[in-house]
Amino acid sequence: MGKLAWMACVAAVWAWGAGAQAQPVYKWVDADGKTHYGSQPPPAKQDAEPLKLQSNNGSSGGSTSSGNKGASAKAGQQYNPDGTKKVSKDVEEFGEGLKKSLGTVDSQQAPLNCAVAVDNIHYQADLMLEVGQKNVRDGYMTQAAFDSAAPKIREAKGKYSVSDCQGASGNKKSFYQCMSSSKNHVTGCDKQYKH
Repeated sequence: MGKLAWMACVAAVWAWGAGAQAQPVYKWVDADGKTHYGSQPPPAKQDAEPLKLQSNNGSSGGSTSSGNKGASAKAGQQYNPDGTKKVSKDVEEFGEGLKKSLGTVDSQQAPLNCAVAVDNIHYQADLMLEVGQKNVRDGYMTQAAFDSAAPKIREAKGKYSVSDCQGASGNKKSFYQCMSSSKNHVTGCDKQYKH
């Protein structure tokens, strides 16, 4: 479904600004020299390094006096032509890794569980909306961009239900099965099981 693929891309973009700050993000290189990102290091690679990302206000976390805080943060902040804040190189790098990671499906297939699949889809859509709103508040996304994207996410979310899952066949059923695993994201499942 085209809207779902679009919705998943929005998740990756919105995660760059605010969503990336919510939990530690680890970076590691596998035996083949590929760089990976995740919320937990893989068990075999305990030397994964946590990334230090900027705070959402664009400052590096240093303290300033309360009277000078806004001016100091604004002076060091860079802006895009549309007036939104630019993200740091670390966050941009994380975003690229996140997009790649979200597009990957776990190799261990979960059994179809319509209730879990629908919960996962709805949770991910709600999270995208929440992160989008936070990015608007923090200056990483324009209100117009959010107002354009949010209805599409809500519409896509509304198309998935337990009854739809139970009656699904072909790639749509495979998509629901893919989403039955909490390790998968709509990006990867939609990419693998277009419907």
